[in-house]
Formats: sequence, structure tokens, C-alpha cells
Amino acid sequence: MTVKAVFLDWVNTLVRMEPDRHVLCAEMCREFGIDVDPERALRGIYSAEEEVPEGRPIHWSSGADPGAFIRYNDIVLRVAGATIPDGDTTMRMVKRARERFRDITFLLLDDVHPTLEKLKERGMAIAVLSNMNRPLKPFLEKFGLMALVDFSLVPAEVGGRGKPDEPIFLEALRRAGVQPSETVHVGDESFVDGVGARRVGINPVLIDRAGLFTDFSEYSRIGSLLELPSLLDTMP
Repeated sequence: MTVKAVFLDWVNTLVRMEPDRHVLCAEMCREFGIDVDPERALRGIYSAEEEVPEGRPIHWSSGADPGAFIRYNDIVLRVAGATIPDGDTTMRMVKRARERFRDITFLLLDDVHPTLEKLKERGMAIAVLSNMNRPLKPFLEKFGLMALVDFSLVPAEVGGRGKPDEPIFLEALRRAGVQPSETVHVGDESFVDGVGARRVGINPVLIDRAGLFTDFSEYSRIGSLLELPSLLDTMP
């Protein structure tokens, strides 16, 4: 296989949140008298993302069904070894988390520019696929990535369906003009990024910056984007 295109997730692949989501989670829990270790909270967040991604606090809006949000929050706290509150308290936590998310900013990770420059030197098409609820172009401009990224896609540009559903991957393949077997998708979530890519025949690479994913040996894994060019060289 000759890799002709690399698709990349946004959050925790190219950028990180500030404050980071597990730090924000621990801070918010303390507001409700619940002690949570940030690192264990991160494991809980990844577990919740696997099981009920529709329950992310950032998706909360008035009139939304609270069930998914309660399940998401309960999973985070259970995996983190923290006390699970009653449903009313959980919903207050969800709404508070949604408020806190409005204040977050993004910080570009140090390994992004050097890695994308190497991929561009190889003539690869580069795209960013994100489940963000807003276009990525302003962020790409802010971080000086416009010359390195050929295009970006968010759910609103493909009928509202994000990863792991097929449309966003298929549209990216169409725009890049490549076959699935010629493409690698790099992301930090085994279900959203890994399973989603495999559904359309794209080769997934899991980026595990925190060293958490010991259970996903079926994926190619890297701890930093700097490892990606060498990994691509080893792919058959």
C-alpha cells in the first residue's frame, strides 16, 4: 500500500483544549463536592466517549433528553472511582460543564507543524475531520495550517452526521481523490476514529498521547505525531 492521504482528527490530535477536558472535569466535580483525580477522569472520559458519545456535555441544550448525559457523566465518575450523584445533581453538573466549555480555547500541539510539513514534502493530501459544531477554517488560519491542510470537514458539511458515521469519511475520500486503502486516519478515540475509519476501509492509527490505550492492540498506535512518518513507511 502506498499512502496518498492522511486524515486527522482535531481535538487531542492536532490541538488540546485549555483547560484540558479532564482538568475541567475535575474542577467542575469539586464544585459539587466530588473529588476526582484528573488522570483517572481522563480514563473515564474516554470510556464514556466509547459508550455514549451523544452524551457529551458540550452537546447539551434545553429540551434535550437527559438520559444520555446522565449515562455519560456516570461512566466518567465510575471509571474515575468517584461518587456517582443522584440524577438531579448529575444534570446540574452537565449544565455547569456545558457552561465551562464555552470558555475553552485551543492550543496547537508542538508536533503538528513539523509532522505535517514532512507529509506535505511527500506529496500527501492532508485533511482534518472533526465532530466540532463549527467550521475549522478560522482555527486553521489562526494556527498557520492553511498551507499544510488541503481541506477540513465537520458534520454540518455532510448532512449533520459526524464520525464514526460513514458520510464524513466518504466525502473526505472524494475530495482527496484517493481510495480507502491509500488513506490513513489518525485520531485519539478508538470508536469514533478507529471503528469509523474501518467502516469505509480506511487504515486507522490511534494516537495515544497519555499512554492509556493498552487494550487496543488491533490498531497501529503512536504516542506523538512525530512518529507518524516512520509508521507510514512500515505499512505494507
